[in-house]
Amino acid sequence: MFAGAVEANAQYGGFGFGLGYFPSQDRSLGVSKISADTNYDGLLDSVDSDAGINVKRNPPGLVVGTRELARVDLSVIHNASRQTASQPGSPGSPKLKFLYYKTAAILDLRPINLGDRRGNFKSFEEEQSRAGRMRVWLDASRTTLLLDSADAGKRRVEWPAASSLPPKHVYVEGVSVGDSGTVMMLTLLLDNNNLSPTADKLFGEKACWDAMMFSVWPSPKIKPYVDKSPVWKRY
Repeated sequence: MFAGAVEANAQYGGFGFGLGYFPSQDRSLGVSKISADTNYDGLLDSVDSDAGINVKRNPPGLVVGTRELARVDLSVIHNASRQTASQPGSPGSPKLKFLYYKTAAILDLRPINLGDRRGNFKSFEEEQSRAGRMRVWLDASRTTLLLDSADAGKRRVEWPAASSLPPKHVYVEGVSVGDSGTVMMLTLLLDNNNLSPTADKLFGEKACWDAMMFSVWPSPKIKPYVDKSPVWKRY
């Protein structure tokens, strides 16, 4: 009965504390999107988007070779209708409300155990021994590290909407290979739960999100073309 109430609440506005995150986009906050070269042609274009969520969210996901970087495009669009409110027939300017103060874009990286119902590992040690390693960089030259799956304290980065924007591109690096029962999951969220009162967490809007699976393999897939802005890079 409680589970049913949670699902119903998540469907009609979300349930905080992580229970309101469902694959369908909730456009009350906006739209978030992760894009990558899912057909391995060396270009990041509309053909990759045509694959839909199937390639992005089914194992093995996007395959990245060790010592290889894959460009991943990030897009976060806030819902403009949430920023203004006017009463029909009332004189004067519309009432404005700026909700950016409690909203943030979040990039999250975590290893996933495909043999567990919730994707969890029994321990951090098991996770590290089985899942391999992946890093996410701000730039293709690997000067600014954003996320590292081997570091439990570096798996989440936030950009508060009131003062910053997420980057248009990040670069995913394959460091070491995990076993066949594991993948990496990169998730982009637009969320206001972290800075909301408890009542908003329980009955407020759920985050909109998009996610992509990644697998690290010993060697890269062959890409026949090269984009002007490197979509794939070996080092």
